[in-house]
Amino acid sequence: MLQLLTDIEHAWTSSTLTREEEMWLAESFTAMLERWMHQLRHHRQLFPALHAPSLTRLEHVLRCLAYLSNMKAFWKCCPFNKEIRGEIVATLRKGTPEWMINLKNSIMISDEYDHSFVDFLAEIYIHLQHSRSHYHPLFEGTNGIPYFSVVFKQMDKLLSDEVMTFLSQQDHPDSRLIFSVYLEVKDLATFNQHLPSGGDHKLLLPKCFEWFEPSVSCWLSICKGKALQRVRMAVDLEKPCDGDRLVKHSTSAVDIEAMFCQLRDFWRLLQWPKIHSIPLLSQLLDCICSAALLYADIIYQRLMETGYFDRPGPFKICEEMCIAANNLEYIYKFISLLENYFDFVTLESIASEAQCATLTNQLDSALNQLQSRVIDILQRVGPQMQETLKKTMFHVAWSPDTLPTNQAVDPLFDYLYTNLQALNLALLPQNFQRVLFEIWEYTLVELNYQMDGGTNSEELPAMFHERLHSALELMVEFFLADGQGLPLETLHSDMFYHVEQRLQYHRTDTESLIEIFYSQRLQEQLNTMTSPYGNLAVRAYFNHDSLCVEVLHARDIIPLDPNGFSDPFVIIELLPHRVFPHCTEQQTNVHKKTLHPIFDECFEFSVSLEQCRAPGAMIAFTVMDHDVLTANDFAGEAFLALGSIPGVADSGLGVDNFHGLKPVELVLMQQHHKYQPILQILESRTIDRLAVEFVKKQRHVSRRNEERRVRNLIRNEYTYADRYD
Repeated sequence: MLQLLTDIEHAWTSSTLTREEEMWLAESFTAMLERWMHQLRHHRQLFPALHAPSLTRLEHVLRCLAYLSNMKAFWKCCPFNKEIRGEIVATLRKGTPEWMINLKNSIMISDEYDHSFVDFLAEIYIHLQHSRSHYHPLFEGTNGIPYFSVVFKQMDKLLSDEVMTFLSQQDHPDSRLIFSVYLEVKDLATFNQHLPSGGDHKLLLPKCFEWFEPSVSCWLSICKGKALQRVRMAVDLEKPCDGDRLVKHSTSAVDIEAMFCQLRDFWRLLQWPKIHSIPLLSQLLDCICSAALLYADIIYQRLMETGYFDRPGPFKICEEMCIAANNLEYIYKFISLLENYFDFVTLESIASEAQCATLTNQLDSALNQLQSRVIDILQRVGPQMQETLKKTMFHVAWSPDTLPTNQAVDPLFDYLYTNLQALNLALLPQNFQRVLFEIWEYTLVELNYQMDGGTNSEELPAMFHERLHSALELMVEFFLADGQGLPLETLHSDMFYHVEQRLQYHRTDTESLIEIFYSQRLQEQLNTMTSPYGNLAVRAYFNHDSLCVEVLHARDIIPLDPNGFSDPFVIIELLPHRVFPHCTEQQTNVHKKTLHPIFDECFEFSVSLEQCRAPGAMIAFTVMDHDVLTANDFAGEAFLALGSIPGVADSGLGVDNFHGLKPVELVLMQQHHKYQPILQILESRTIDRLAVEFVKKQRHVSRRNEERRVRNLIRNEYTYADRYD
């Protein structure tokens, strides 16, 4: 036929036809056009997509139509015909609903929507694939018709009506059927990405999630109830998992993790648009987290019923404990990965901060509670080992000096190695690390106890703390285990630094310890911004082998006399005494009945620049309340580093105008730390005169302050009572 049309068009320019011949030719053209349009209307049945010869016939028909639309003979004989390309598009639009009705009637036997409706949607999906792969290239290549766009837009409206009718008839919804329909509709909606870009297509299927959101929310509510029920059933039916290479756990953890995987995969299949997913995702997380926390509560309660938490030492590995801890750790690990699986990072970029915070808080709350349960279970290991650790650490501390430290720690390490080896085989790596840290902390506690002599009140041997320090280094090496144990940053815990610092203090001579004490007080001075004890304004500078200190004034000094005032004066002292052995302390005049004294006094100390630049060199200002009948009361103290004053900080340059220097405002402080490590250690040195005198001075100040505080409280109470009366 294409060849005949070509021959007619070639002969047209050189031949003339009579009126009757033109009419006859017009009738032939019209008949052919009607026949071809009829074939295109039913092209899916007449030209199956997977039958190659049929597609070849369809291509010839389309080529004939394309040639006919450009023939002079056709337009001469049929001047009133519609444009053929438009006729093809109209034919496709008419044929698509007819084909869909026939397909639906052939697949769905009854008018009721059942699982055959899913088969119908699946068949539509297959046809759309064929339309894009086979029919669209033919129509577009021959006549420039966007076949897939025309057909999909038509089907989009028809399928949307079908789905809405299906949902409206679900009086007693079958969740599996609805979910199956949603999956098919979701897949059908993905074909919109093959439409020409930039056009306003106004499709309905891409918004299908809005139609199914109530149903999905209902599914998730049902899922939560069933998940909680499945947790209880999994625990009731659990049994230990066997295997030589498996750590101790039971089937309940495996079953519950499998359930969580199903819920997670369910969300993946939904492929809900992220921008609209947070409410439903929050429901899903609530389902998972609630089930996980219920499981944790049941496991914890069952372990409690075994008497595990009330079991005294000595430690003996408990299979129920290992199974419970490992089961909870399995669940904890799964939930900790959900943030990445659900792509919280992307959600944070497209949703509001409050919405994302809801999801994060759900996960964090569940993880914290799960971890708390695991830690509660594993924290019983340390107390059960404590008595044995105490005995082995006593052996380390009080072994004869002739026994090397690396031999003195053998009983301790043998005990730890035996139990840690069993725990390592029974626990998951994360749980073993937790137990290992717990035992490390308890071992440090026992070392700390022995460090001060334990219950022994006798004077400690000279090498006592040297041995304990060596033992601490060996303990770090043991728990590090060549990188297989605790990481070094974990070993260096707060307790470790506390023990190590106290050991270093014990090994330090008294004079150096006192210097460290004052250095800490100076650092505290730098870090203190406000204080209830008032402020002291001073000026200091160094010039020509002379240190000049001016005490200007103080304000808001605490009242230490019954009259509500104080009689303040200031003691100025250079520290440390080792650096300034010939500099005696000096003091200001006493100012009566004031909390804001103006001293305005200058003091001079004969010192060298090298002394002022010595490490830890400082001026100590002590504010006292003068009493006639009793000892003077302590009001506060402040410290000024000599390295920061003019003349020392600026390479020893002279200061021409002392009064032009800006005053330094120092916050007054008091020492209230009852268990200050250095004071405790110095207090234990009962035969060291320097230590005894220093501690006596510090403790006397603290005791006097406490007595004064109590007296003031009593006086205030009486005053209030008098006023009330």
